[in-house]
Amino acid sequence: MKYCKKCGVLYTTDVCPKCGVIPCETDDSAGQAQKTTVRRHWVALLIAIPLSILLILGVLYLMKTIMH
Repeated sequence: MKYCKKCGVLYTTDVCPKCGVIPCETDDSAGQAQKTTVRRHWVALLIAIPLSILLILGVLYLMKTIMH
């Protein structure tokens, strides 16, 4: 079954029976671009989280050494 994004109706025909909108064909290149973007964001998270933890630990270590 297809879902009409405009009116929210599920239908099995080629055209939405409620609003008459013909669904556009999806482009595979857009899906590939989205997959690469998602992968790039995950890699950035995997790098940024440990670096931020190391930064916090470094600041705490510096504060500890300065206070003593």
